[in-house]
This record gives sequence, C-alpha cells and structure tokens, in this order.
Amino acid sequence: MLDLIRRSALWLRLLFTPGTGRRRAGVRLVVVPPPADWTETPPTALPAHRSPYGFDEHFDGAATIAVRPYLAAHEQRLRRRELAMAAMGLDMPGSYWIHGVEVA
Repeated sequence: MLDLIRRSALWLRLLFTPGTGRRRAGVRLVVVPPPADWTETPPTALPAHRSPYGFDEHFDGAATIAVRPYLAAHEQRLRRRELAMAAMGLDMPGSYWIHGVEVA
C-alpha cells in the first residue's frame, strides 16, 4: 500500500473537480432548422392495430383433446423400449399396438 493517502487524494480530486473540456474544444454542434416550405409529402398513416384477442371466433375447449407432453413422451419411451426388447427377441408385457401396427 504505497502512497495510499496520495492515491486517495488524486482519486477524490478527479472525482469531484470539473473537467477541463480540452477533448471537445474543436467540436461544435450545428443545428439546421427545417425549411419553411416542406416539399416532401407527409407519411401515410399506419393501419389500425388488430388484436389477436379481438376475433369473433370462439374456440370450444371440449372439441379438442388435451395432450400432456410429459405423458406422451413417457408413452413414447415405453414403446421404444418394447421395440428394442422385441428386436432382441425378448417378450415384454405391454401394449399390443406399437406405432399403429398390431404386434403379437
């Protein structure tokens, strides 16, 4: 911890004293006012926003089958295991319909 007091004083001086402004001395911001007679046509208005929730259609939840993805994944895992075991010549108790094909 060499020169702790001097470093602290320098840090506080840099923190609390105003800058010199030397970096921006040559840069001047030039603001040009818009012309009095504007020649461009005004932009066209955007179409009215249509909310997807404002449709007049009513969906019947009872008409569709609710699929739980975790249950479908579990059933697919069981089917794949049964097929793998059948490929090795082992018979497993389970479903007799695998991928829409009746198996014996």
